[in-house]
Amino acid sequence: MIITVTLNPAIDKTSTVDKLKTGKINRVSNVVYDPGGKGINVSKTILTLGGNSIATGFTGGYFGMMLERDLVDHGIAVNFVHIDQEIRTNTKIIDCDGNITEFNEPGFTVSEFEKERLINKLVNMAGNDAIFVLSGSLPVGMESSVYADLTSLLRGKGAKVYADFEGEALKCALEAECVPNLLKPNRNEVLNFYGKDDATEEELIDMGRSFIKKGVENVIISCGADGALFFHNDDVYKSPALDVEVRSTVGAGDSMMAVFAYYSERGYSFEDAAKMSMAVSAGSITTEGTKPADQEKVSELLKQVTIEKIR
Repeated sequence: MIITVTLNPAIDKTSTVDKLKTGKINRVSNVVYDPGGKGINVSKTILTLGGNSIATGFTGGYFGMMLERDLVDHGIAVNFVHIDQEIRTNTKIIDCDGNITEFNEPGFTVSEFEKERLINKLVNMAGNDAIFVLSGSLPVGMESSVYADLTSLLRGKGAKVYADFEGEALKCALEAECVPNLLKPNRNEVLNFYGKDDATEEELIDMGRSFIKKGVENVIISCGADGALFFHNDDVYKSPALDVEVRSTVGAGDSMMAVFAYYSERGYSFEDAAKMSMAVSAGSITTEGTKPADQEKVSELLKQVTIEKIR
């Protein structure tokens, strides 16, 4: 059972313009609305892979009802904690060159009572057969240590925890006694974690290995146009990015996380998961908004994926 946890969900509004002009009127050629949030993106991708998941977290207000209805209509099970506030709307503007400008709202404020309700719900869902995907930003009122606390509680019940978050939340998770089973930062998030502006590939590999030394079993560092690095215990793999038409990079990293959760549940090898994650991620950036690519497109892209063990 895969449970995706989105603590700060959103409705993603993706608008396409010819060229973004600040301080002037911009004519929008296309608008796409999607239920958003990193965990929700993972659930949507798992569905296209042929799997099932339960989407949980917080939701509320008119847009919250819209988000849940859309997920259920597409066949995704939901089990949210409802709060008496409106979820956020994130606006993403894509120009003709593929550049993305994002306006992400902070979201609602969570009370201590609502936080406890969610923690109890998640702990009751945990067990040896559960994989929890904890990802995305935190709503107002939740401390940076919440992901670390959840990791300890869920792993204590025998569940696996796959994590994709950054900043102080990532620092707390890695400093905790019980770390996630899998970690998926992107290149910039790794650099920010170590306080660096840039790094060579060798330096990035050393950074990825440092996460392994902290007890994380698997690490994925997505590097955009430079592909991705995969760490599995002592092994390091590298896979170059595929040459595809870019429509939206939003959700590409979430697609990778979805593949690893789905493949882990079914007992596939780490290397097979890495290959498929590259195909699914490449497919996602060829679609508008945060929609995953269909299986036909993914199968076509999978034939182009190459992966090399470099350590």
